Amino acid sequence: MIKNVFLVSCAVLVISGLPYYAQDISGLISRDTALEAVPQAPFPVPAKVQKSTSQATAHYTTGVRAAVIPMSREGHFSADFRINGRSVKGLIDTGATFVAINTSTARNLGLNLTNSDFKHQVQTANGKTGAALVNLTRMEIGAILVENVDAFVLEDKALSSTLIGMSFMSKLQSYRVKNSRMELVN
Repeated sequence: MIKNVFLVSCAVLVISGLPYYAQDISGLISRDTALEAVPQAPFPVPAKVQKSTSQATAHYTTGVRAAVIPMSREGHFSADFRINGRSVKGLIDTGATFVAINTSTARNLGLNLTNSDFKHQVQTANGKTGAALVNLTRMEIGAILVENVDAFVLEDKALSSTLIGMSFMSKLQSYRVKNSRMELVN
């Protein structure tokens, strides 16, 4: 009898909207983890923690894919991304319209550009410079995968690091800063 009441209660909770509880995963993510990923469940279920053996990754069956990036001492959010299957350190820049990479990074990603590809003029913190518009097939961070992301390639002297701009960020379901961490959800 108690078992049947429990099963019916669980079914009612799931049907009545408990999956939306999973949208606020902030309380489930530990503060001391550098980057955490939430794998995709086949359907949203109540938050049940399933810790992995790695401290760098925690798995939660909440039905969302998420990654958390801690704020650096300098006040920035940077992490290791996978772009077209290659690891690239990227700095989140919500003030940048596009993802921006330099020519050295583009070469490492297998993008073969010629001088004629640099036909766009972009404004950077260092002034105007030429840029090539490219499409990045895949960008990943933790459990998040975003496909077909537009990016600008700038000369190495105009850009020293990879900036993760709004052409990536706007494809996410949400992102926010809370407790000195940036939470990305897809």
